[in-house]
Amino acid sequence: MIKRTAELVLGIIGVVFNALSAILVGVFVGATGDYIAEDIRNDPEFTAEEADIVSSFFGGIGWYYVIVSAIAAILGVVALVLLRRNSGSTVSGVIFIVTAVLSALLTIFVATVPAILYLVAGILAITRKPIGTNDNKIESY
Repeated sequence: MIKRTAELVLGIIGVVFNALSAILVGVFVGATGDYIAEDIRNDPEFTAEEADIVSSFFGGIGWYYVIVSAIAAILGVVALVLLRRNSGSTVSGVIFIVTAVLSALLTIFVATVPAILYLVAGILAITRKPIGTNDNKIESY
């Protein structure tokens, strides 16, 4: 049995970053969405329809980021649970890597730090194997 401390720590930090960013962006969009929309509506350069389109666009982008970060955090927790069992280290590594790539691409590289943490944890989970599992043992002649 191999210790997976490095993968667990990197995965936990990635989950915390994703969860915190989802919570903080959600609170920010929820709290300041009406104020920003009102400021845009009061801007003389925008008509009422344009102001509504712009404010709903930025609100939509914020909620999109919240959803992507929340899903990445949930997938990180799933990978951590599989890794903790120590039987699914390869599956856990694949989940980490897929989550890293998708969260980085879907957030247009805003979530780079958690993606890098997930990527390193995934690579470690896949490549690190127990020492005593070499099947190519040389038998005595």
